[in-house]
This record gives sequence, C-alpha cells and structure tokens, in this order.
Amino acid sequence: MKVYILPIKQAYRPAHQSFKYPGHNSDYGVEQDFFRFLSGQKELISSSPDASDWHYLPAFWTRWHLNHGYGKNGLLELQQEMDRVILDGRKTFTICQYGDGPLVSLHETIVFWASRKTVDGMDIPLLCKPHSKLLFPPHKKYLASFVGRLFTHPVRQQMADSLKGRLEFFIYDGNRGARFFVRKMLESYIALCPRGYGGSSFRFFEAMQLGIVPFLIGDIDTRPFKKFINWGKVSFYSNSVSDFTNVLNSSTKSDLLSMGKRAEMVWKEQLTYQKWCQYVIKELEEL
Repeated sequence: MKVYILPIKQAYRPAHQSFKYPGHNSDYGVEQDFFRFLSGQKELISSSPDASDWHYLPAFWTRWHLNHGYGKNGLLELQQEMDRVILDGRKTFTICQYGDGPLVSLHETIVFWASRKTVDGMDIPLLCKPHSKLLFPPHKKYLASFVGRLFTHPVRQQMADSLKGRLEFFIYDGNRGARFFVRKMLESYIALCPRGYGGSSFRFFEAMQLGIVPFLIGDIDTRPFKKFINWGKVSFYSNSVSDFTNVLNSSTKSDLLSMGKRAEMVWKEQLTYQKWCQYVIKELEEL
C-alpha cells in the first residue's frame, strides 16, 4: 500500500494549541502522532497522488479549532484550504481528535475519529500523556470509581444517581489534580468511563495505562480497532445506565485484577503513541 501526503499549508498544522486537556497532558495528541508515524514510514509514502492507494490529509484539527474560538472562527478559510488540497475524497483519510470533528466538508474523506459523536467515522484511541504512577500503590477500596465532571453528558449524572449511597462505588464531581485522579483509580478494580462531550473518554485509556479495567458507558461503542483487539478480555461496555451495574457485579475481584493486567499490556503493546498507528494502516488495507 502507498500513501500520498497531501501538501496542506503549514498554517493548518499549528505548532501549539491554546488549551490542553486533561490537566496533566502535554501539547501533543493523536493528530500529531500519526503525522509523525507516517512521515517515518518511507516504504509507505509515495510522491505521486495518482500512483497512491490513499491520500492522507495531515490537518491538526484540534489545534486549529481551539486556536480559532473553539471552532467558531476560521471555518471559511479552513474550507477553502480543504477544497484546494483534497484531490479525491473517496481515497482520502484524516486523523481527528476534536470532539465535533473537522467541522468542514471533506468531500467523502474517511475520518479516523478519537471521540466520535455520530455513527459515522472510524474509531481510534483518545490518548494523552501517561500518568506518573504512585511509588506505593494503595489498597483496593472500591469496586468502581469515577473522578471528573458530571455535566459533560447526561449519562454521567444518570450513572452518579444510580450509584448514590452505595459505598462500594466512589463518585467525585470535580477536579482535584492528577495525583488524586490516579490514587482513586488505583483504589478501584474498575474505572467508570462514561462518555463525555465526545463519544469516547481519555479516562478509558488512562485506566488501561494504570492497569485498571475500563468500563465505557455510552450510546455508541467507540472502542477502537475491534477487528484486531479483543476488547471483551480487557474492558466492559454498556449502552445504558440501567443495566451496567449488573455487569459490574458479574465478575470476581480476582477476575477483575487479571483483566486490569491484560488491559495494561494491550495499552503498552498496542495503543501507546506510535503503536496504535499501525492499525490505521491495517484498517485502510481492508477497505
């Protein structure tokens, strides 16, 4: 397979963004990571658009939109550049982390989306800078926990309401920094990962990094690369709050510890920066 990198102007690959999330994160994400990956795969790159199987559109969507009023400004300029640079949308793909997507017409371009909100798009992981692990891991206190903002999607408040008063669950609405976040996750067997504004959650992959079983709760299953990763071995998913507590109580604590270890291994070997990119190529080869 050969890929032609579309010659987008440098302005549409900004060097920095105005806002970083989560709080501990660096100014780097999957959009930059894939560009770095493909740029280093000389055997995949072609200098001829006609002789290539795919065209890669290397826009840094998240940085652009955050730097332009959270997608409110610069759309006409961005659309004009897309109209100029896209040669054939049917053989073009791009990598997008921004929760609302590219926000402009891409002429049938395939979007590999880190946090899609619709049925369209192909899933990739929503990654951030790995957490520093605690020198002395705490003892387990909770079956499952959540630390974060509840207002970003109704399913989060529904989850909190359904678990109110149950001591085996820890729910905290707010932000007390990365150390508190990591400690509470390590005190749990399962990390509750309800979708937020986007359909995915940084928390899902942060849990895997820390060896905790992630449980995605949301209307769409955004776990990536299902053809290549057996998610049932390392995670849970439910599309409603009404039945996810039954899933939580269906496994023994030893089972959950084993799942957490497998989740950490999958994250380390298949989903860290640079390693996840290979599955985009595999997905394209099968289209």
